[in-house]
Amino acid sequence: MLLAAGCATQPPPVIQPPPVIQPPVIQQPPVMQPPVIQQSPAVPDTTKSQITKDRNRDLSECERESALAGAGDKRKAFDSCMKARGY
Repeated sequence: MLLAAGCATQPPPVIQPPPVIQPPVIQQPPVMQPPVIQQSPAVPDTTKSQITKDRNRDLSECERESALAGAGDKRKAFDSCMKARGY
């Protein structure tokens, strides 16, 4: 760049970004939430799993008994076996 005597160069203009205007923060009163109540299950998980195991055992035993029954009595044998076990 050539400089002439008595001429000063001007620095390029500084471009500033526009100011960021934040919306006002509106504080609202806290909302009271009711406490969370965890309901315990009516039957504990260990008892549920034991009930399921017992029922499955009874089911398979009654199926076995009905398989040994006569040709026409299989369903009747299964139903009476399950009924005797309280199902």
